[in-house]
Formats: sequence, structure tokens, C-alpha cells
Amino acid sequence: MHFSFVRASDDIPLLFLPGWGFDARLVQLYRLFPGRSLLLPVSFLDPVSLDADLSAFLRTEKIDRIAVRGWSMGALLGLAFSLAHPGLVARLDLLAMRNSWPRQEIDASRQGINGDLPGYMREFYRKCFLGYKKAYQEFQRGLQDRYLAELDPELLHAGLDYLAASTLPGKVPPETKVTVIHGRRDLVAPVDQMAKLPGAACEILPHGGHMVLLDQDEGRQ
Repeated sequence: MHFSFVRASDDIPLLFLPGWGFDARLVQLYRLFPGRSLLLPVSFLDPVSLDADLSAFLRTEKIDRIAVRGWSMGALLGLAFSLAHPGLVARLDLLAMRNSWPRQEIDASRQGINGDLPGYMREFYRKCFLGYKKAYQEFQRGLQDRYLAELDPELLHAGLDYLAASTLPGKVPPETKVTVIHGRRDLVAPVDQMAKLPGAACEILPHGGHMVLLDQDEGRQ
């Protein structure tokens, strides 16, 4: 995996980790995190190599303290990275993170990818954007076709392997401010299956869906 780093201020760099089937081009499309120094993956996430590749990049750039905002699968990866590197992550925001992914849903996703990848992913994206009509239209115009042309089935399956095997830890990273953020109207990661972590703050947005990361932008719902 490769990363980009753009320093916009003297603040702690913010690492954004997107969800399964998405990448960090969401940041540019929706103009997220304005004014922040941003650390972004420049490819779809590979759960197998993320830790090693990100660690190497941080060492090369001499970055010794970051904030992490992880969404969906990216939240699980961000939590795991924070636990593996105590003291590195100052703040960790975990958005739309589910406590576990049922085997039947994982199997259905595998069948969808193997049978009709473009059709399955179009339906998956539609479900992710329920409640975000304007943002969904922007996604369809700006990213969906490129995603469908670039998605690697093997990488999608690796992501499903990671989700299937993921379990929540019984603690949060020491010296890290952790906040779990969830939308009450999330159909991909239902709120009653929201991750619960001892020591983490929790915010439930009453009108938020799975794209809860967009709720910071008023008028996009």
C-alpha cells in the first residue's frame, strides 16, 4: 500500500481509513476535513499489509503522532493499528463500526462478488448511501464507475476475510481519546450491533446512516 501526506497546518496529521469497497477519494469528492494535515491511503485498503506499510511510511516521514478517523472496515483497522502502536495515536474516531459481521452476510457478499461484481457493488453502494440522496448522486457521477473499473476481487475477498475474523478488544488504546460514532439509521451496520468499547465515548446521530462520516457537512443528508 502507498500513502500521501499533505501538511496544511501544525496540527497532528489526520489519517483517514475508508470502508470496504471505498477509498480515500471520498475526501476530495466531499471536501472532508478542510484545513487539516492529511495522511491518506492512495489505494483501496489491504488489511494484510496496512500495518507494515503504514508504519514504514510514518517512519520515512518522521511522523510520531497522528489522529485516526476510521469508517466501517477502516474503523476496525484503525483500532487494531492503535492497539499495536501504543502512544502513536492521540485521537481515534471509530465511525459505523460493527461489533461483528455475521457469517451469512459475509458469504452473501462473496457470492455477489463472484457472480456479478458490478451489479453487487452498485447495490452495496446504494445501501451505504441510504438517507444521503445528494451525496449518492455525487458519488455516482464522480466515483462509482471508476470504482467498478478498478476494484480487485481478491482485495475485496481479503477485506471480507478480515471482517469475518475480526473481534473487538476488551480495551481501548492507552493515552488515546477514543470516540465511537454511529448513525441510528445505519442499515449496513445496524445501531443495535454498534461496537461497544470500555473507556470509549459514544455518539449516536439520530438521522445518520452508514455514511455517517458525511454528517459533519450540513446539507448533505
